[in-house]
Amino acid sequence: MGADYVAETGNPFIDSANSVLQGIVNQLEYSYEQPDGSIIATTNPEVRAAYDAVVDRAIPIAAFSGQWSEDWFASMANGEYAAMLCPPWMHGIISGTAPDIDGWDVANAFPGGGGNWGGSYLTIPANGSNVEAAKDLAAWLTSPEVQLKAFVNVGTFPSQIEAQGSSDLSDFTNEYFNDAPTGQIGIDRANAITVAPYKGPQYFQYHDALQDAVNRVFDGQEDKESSWNSWIAQVEAF
Repeated sequence: MGADYVAETGNPFIDSANSVLQGIVNQLEYSYEQPDGSIIATTNPEVRAAYDAVVDRAIPIAAFSGQWSEDWFASMANGEYAAMLCPPWMHGIISGTAPDIDGWDVANAFPGGGGNWGGSYLTIPANGSNVEAAKDLAAWLTSPEVQLKAFVNVGTFPSQIEAQGSSDLSDFTNEYFNDAPTGQIGIDRANAITVAPYKGPQYFQYHDALQDAVNRVFDGQEDKESSWNSWIAQVEAF
């Protein structure tokens, strides 16, 4: 469908090739490392399949290789691409960046089931001057009722299971996104997650390098196989 859209309109279908890579890798239980410390990055057939899918199918229909650049935000604001991966925390970014664009919606669909990028963490220094008060604040910030308020305000999906069972979440609709039931969609997508991706100490080195490999193909600096081989050399050098 993406290829047909590009052929018919001359416009990109999806925002970013590497966002697709991120989505696929976040569905893998083990991508680059295993808990025993063994490195499987360059021999893992699932990683190679992810790379192939992105280079062969995502790059030809993508506006950009990566996300978060000024041009990426400008294209979003102007409605220049048709689709993007949309975790709940992206809701506020889209509506805030493109307030004048009509027609955005959220589909309750994701190839391969669900995906988990990870989360944010609150840490408290043990030698702080107000450790107990900080613990109380952290507990309040992560409480179900406060997480629900955060979701309504900016779309951050609650991590608390109790919050996920609230009708305040399941009945929520987002006017900007064509009144999409974004609360229930978030619940369904969370329930579709089947694995917790393992991310070892070198995960980001390997993943950033693989994204760079996609960048090189997107920019025409290397072909598919030579860029993959360059990634292998980088991994072996880490």
